[in-house]
Amino acid sequence: MVRAKKLLQYRANEYSVLNKSAMWLGNVALFFITPFAINNFINGRLDVAIASFFIMVIFALNTITVVFWKRYYSWVSLLVLSPAILMFCYYSIPNQGIIGVLWSFPALVCLYYLLPEKQAWGANVVIIALCTYLAFNTFERGLAMRIFATLSLISAFTAVSIRQINKQQIELHRLAITDSLTGLYNRTLLRAALDEVITHHHKLLGECHLLTLDVDHFKRINDQFGHDQGDEALRNMAHCIRDHVGTHGVVFRHGGEEFIAVLEDLSWQAAKKLAEDIRLAVASIEVLPEFKTTLSIGLARLKPQMNRIDWIRESDRNLYLAKNQGRNQTVAS
Repeated sequence: MVRAKKLLQYRANEYSVLNKSAMWLGNVALFFITPFAINNFINGRLDVAIASFFIMVIFALNTITVVFWKRYYSWVSLLVLSPAILMFCYYSIPNQGIIGVLWSFPALVCLYYLLPEKQAWGANVVIIALCTYLAFNTFERGLAMRIFATLSLISAFTAVSIRQINKQQIELHRLAITDSLTGLYNRTLLRAALDEVITHHHKLLGECHLLTLDVDHFKRINDQFGHDQGDEALRNMAHCIRDHVGTHGVVFRHGGEEFIAVLEDLSWQAAKKLAEDIRLAVASIEVLPEFKTTLSIGLARLKPQMNRIDWIRESDRNLYLAKNQGRNQTVAS
């Protein structure tokens, strides 16, 4: 997968519930758990105190990774935090009675905010099983059954809520980075994608190319057929461009009738051929019934020491040359 697509997938994850909630849950946990951990330590409940401090350290690490590295590692919560919570429940319920049970409620909820859904379900099942076992060994049967039912309901309700929140987060992010007319990526992430590609290129010296594509005489389409038909023509051309770029890069609608494609891991000759293939393909299809149009294309390779602005400027300059030289052609440099 090309670097630009990896970046776009990373950006989608960056806005997920896991990343944001890890930081805020860490802050909340440190604020509320710290006094109870200190109190347990002062009162000689060392096993509960140690488990509490261990959980606090994990939440603090989660916060640090999100704040400073913009990343959240769910495996830490699965393999380290979940066992720590189990250890806390194991010591707190027999030692603190119903107070220990109350601490298991936020433990169940927080794991849905810190783990992917299936992992959270699994961790919750294990915690509920342990707490139920401890409840039957600590309290009378009726109370233990009510504890089991309450824990199960809290877990189920939280799972449903988090699933809906995740769906909304994903949809909102998709809308934020996608052009509603063509379905291509919009220019919201173009700057970040280009910066990432340039950094990757300068480190590994991979070949990268930028295509700027503009529809020839698009105003005539709107004037002759109307804006609705003009939008339909744009959609058809966008899909044609995206299908031909395929796995070689990412296509953005830069604005109006202009598109930008970021190409990676293609030789210069292959990039020029792809640009020509796109131009010929658009010229051959009916973007509207019994109507065809053409593209002018500027192609620029990413050169050493070139930054994002220089790269776009060179691609634009080649596009203008293609326009001035008669349109329906590719100019590359």
